[in-house]
Amino acid sequence: MKLSLYQRLSLSLLSVFVAILIVFFYWANSLEKQARYEAQQGLHLSLAENLVNDNPILKQGVYDYEALKNLFHTLMVLGPAFEFYLLDPTGKILTHSIDKHLIKRKQVSLAPLLNLIENNAALPIYGDDPKNELRQKVFSVAPVYNGESLQGYLYVIVAGEQYESAFATPQLNQQAKLSLMAFVGAILFLFIVMLGLFRYFTKPLRQLNSDIHALKAAGFAQDKVALAPWKRNTSNEVHQLGIVFEEMAKQISEQLNQLKLADVQRRELLADISHDLRTPLASLQGYVETVALGLDSLSPEQKDKYLQTALKNAKDLKSLIDQIFELAHLEGGQVSIQLESFNITELLYDVLAKFSLKCQAKGIEMSIVPSHSETLILGDIAKLERVLTNLIENAIRHTPAQGHIYLQVDEIKGNQCQVTVKDTGTGIKKEELSYIFDTRYRASNAVNAGEKHAGLGLAITKKLLELMHSEIAVSSDIGQGAAFSFALKKVSVN
Repeated sequence: MKLSLYQRLSLSLLSVFVAILIVFFYWANSLEKQARYEAQQGLHLSLAENLVNDNPILKQGVYDYEALKNLFHTLMVLGPAFEFYLLDPTGKILTHSIDKHLIKRKQVSLAPLLNLIENNAALPIYGDDPKNELRQKVFSVAPVYNGESLQGYLYVIVAGEQYESAFATPQLNQQAKLSLMAFVGAILFLFIVMLGLFRYFTKPLRQLNSDIHALKAAGFAQDKVALAPWKRNTSNEVHQLGIVFEEMAKQISEQLNQLKLADVQRRELLADISHDLRTPLASLQGYVETVALGLDSLSPEQKDKYLQTALKNAKDLKSLIDQIFELAHLEGGQVSIQLESFNITELLYDVLAKFSLKCQAKGIEMSIVPSHSETLILGDIAKLERVLTNLIENAIRHTPAQGHIYLQVDEIKGNQCQVTVKDTGTGIKKEELSYIFDTRYRASNAVNAGEKHAGLGLAITKKLLELMHSEIAVSSDIGQGAAFSFALKKVSVN
């Protein structure tokens, strides 16, 4: 049978309480017994001395053992709680007041007797019981002299067996009843208090356990479960644990939603990519098959046209596959950043030179504003060059002949500068601006553009800038061109 925390705590405390009660009972009984013996011995401390002084037989030092036995018997009748023994100077028993068959010792130790006579120890002092080889009892003792000669000792057990029997039976019965009543009352009181306290202290744990099971049953969807409110800014560890659990449940729920959304996006991406891959692949296969089947019937001009078309489709296919791998590499968190300081204007001139021929062929002018700057920024040169390349390719693709592309660097507040790639092209509809950085989203200007492209460039650009702790912004309108801008950390020159 499995026990709850509440039940285990209750049983543990009950066990401890019972153990303490037993120890207390024996300790109290021992103290009571010691106090009783101390009083009994103190009360009869001079009993033996008075008997020696008042009894003529003992005072004469001539011992008629039969007469002494009769005297001891008479004294026992008057005081049944006492047992009388006459000892020689070595502690050997000479005569006594009880039945000889009850005697188990021939001799008693003199050390406790001398301690009592000389008052060398605190009461109670225990001496050997002649009726039991292991037991000791309180006593009264007095030396017996004949003149100056020590004849022995009068040894009196002041709490004999009759006294013990007469005292113990009613005492034990009454004590047992009182102890039993106290025990039962204490147990009932303990259970009432304990159940209340444990119920109070374990209530948050039970609530937390209930929340955990409810969250599990709901598939870890936090919005489907009403979690218990927990006190914040408290030193109660259970409430602190509840707050952490609540935050953990919220994070798990958000991650599950993100995974579901990512799964949907992955399926859509695979569907779009499959379509984009199928188109150039089918075209490539068609033209290669045409050349292969009509190798003898096609003219050299036709063969060259078909092969150039197949080559273009192969390049488009390779470009799309490269972008897919690049995006997967970025989203997998496997890209590291190598930060260094460099002149941003010099990098813009390097990128501009790479596109100068393409711009000339299309009749587009490209310029850097300002034409000269000493602005140093902190970033990854290779990845920033990739960002600028994607943005400039996008600008060239959507800018008609006689258009203009500006690469602009502006100082902004703080220790940052802003880089902007602006064109005078077809522009983007305002309602589409919030979607153009999504993977595989293609704006209407891209759909209507005569030049085909993979459509992953802006998504890759955004991921690269996020790695450099920067965000990209866009402003545009149809027919007014588009401006993409992002901020970079500036390096101060002392």
